[in-house]
Amino acid sequence: MISQDDIIYFVLTDRFKNGEAANDAGVDVSRDKAFHGGDFAGLIEKIPYFQTLGVTTIWITPVYVNITDFFGSAGYHGYWPIDFELVDGHLYSAKERRKKGSKAYLKDLVTAFHAKGLKLILDMVVNHTGYHTPEYNAYPDKRFDDSHFNAPNQWDDVNQWLYGLPDLDHDNPDVGDYFVQNILEWIAATGIDGIRMDTVRHVEDRFWYLFKSQIKTKYPNLTLLGEILDWNPDYIGQFQQKHDFDTVFDFPLCGAIKACLIYDAPMTSLARPRLHDAEPQGMLDRNKEYSNANRLVTLLDNHDLSSRIMTEILDRVGHWDRELAKAILKTCLTIIFTTRGIPQVYYGTEIGMEGGGDPDNRRDMPWDVFGADNRPTPTNTFQRDIFDHAAALCKIRSGNPAIRTGYLLTLYVDTFVYVYLREFQGNIVIVAINNGHEAMPFPLPVKVTENGNIPSRIKSLLADGTRLESKLPGSLDITMQGGKFEIQLGRKSAGVWCK
Repeated sequence: MISQDDIIYFVLTDRFKNGEAANDAGVDVSRDKAFHGGDFAGLIEKIPYFQTLGVTTIWITPVYVNITDFFGSAGYHGYWPIDFELVDGHLYSAKERRKKGSKAYLKDLVTAFHAKGLKLILDMVVNHTGYHTPEYNAYPDKRFDDSHFNAPNQWDDVNQWLYGLPDLDHDNPDVGDYFVQNILEWIAATGIDGIRMDTVRHVEDRFWYLFKSQIKTKYPNLTLLGEILDWNPDYIGQFQQKHDFDTVFDFPLCGAIKACLIYDAPMTSLARPRLHDAEPQGMLDRNKEYSNANRLVTLLDNHDLSSRIMTEILDRVGHWDRELAKAILKTCLTIIFTTRGIPQVYYGTEIGMEGGGDPDNRRDMPWDVFGADNRPTPTNTFQRDIFDHAAALCKIRSGNPAIRTGYLLTLYVDTFVYVYLREFQGNIVIVAINNGHEAMPFPLPVKVTENGNIPSRIKSLLADGTRLESKLPGSLDITMQGGKFEIQLGRKSAGVWCK
């Protein structure tokens, strides 16, 4: 099961690390829409990297056999399946006496991860097949005929052919049953820890009932993570409330974080001050839309958004001001690692990788910037600073149950500053964000004793004289005095203090 104790690292397998040359048929790194050679061996090779960074769970893109050419583009990403039963040959090197495409190749990866304490989330597709190219039509073991697809040229969320991909009709009992049995087989054969389900909003409701009735019943500890790419918590929350998704991606919070830290919206867009009931709600005040907001997966970017977050920041502040852009990214990372939910990092974000729209946001991981210690080398100062910050956040999160499972209480918020407290059974973490483009000119007093939203038990843990240790560079330890503490931060920066 994937829980708040986990930190998810999302890898587009083909673009991460080429571990074996034997499976490189069709690889052409000079073409940005071709296969680039990343494979399971590369993922296993980089287990020490995952451990150095401090992540616990690796989410990989779909592993099905994909079409290899659609107007010059390959299904390197895994979302254009021909065969939902077999592992694509680009991801493994054949072993003697093992069936071509055997699920055992994925099992080998899961086993290697589990041996090192890592979990694996497998990306799955049930909404559509790959484009029906001549290659698709000639495939000898196709599972579906025309009767299994929704009619083309429909434009509602469920029946449309998304990006022209042939849309499967899950109101057809044979389609839903096929995918239930198919997913049961993948789970049993590989031992995966979770499923990231692609394009959830575009699949008929009937399928989610079937999924609950068999898959979630048989494997209650398997985590179902749904991708509903929408910015409204009222909409995406229904999938957790109605369809038994353990968690969904928190795109609404992603949008709110970017609105504040990149585009300078007031920090009250994240959380209200809680001084009176008539205040407009911030995004973190809308948790009732979910069955459990603490299990949402928080993120800053992924392969489907319009650009990587570093490029979005640079486009906003100017590509010449990389130090400011770096500060903003580090502050964004601090929020998703310390607020409620389960953080997800897109490969390369931990070093400030850039990239515009697809396929530019799916560049190859630049391993040449790293040294033998799995950190960017000292000469790559930009990447090294961001990486060390992300690794520090992983360590802080892993070492403090208050962040993983504790209360989230707003201590102070205004246009530029947001201060919040996490607490669990005596472990206290305080986080402060200065979103201003200038350093705070004087210390800001943050009241605790007078805050009517804080339980007396927690106030007693923050009695005068209590000292909290700063965990990030650029801020000093804080001490409770007169029922309050003081903070002072530089521009676009964050502080984290622990007791």
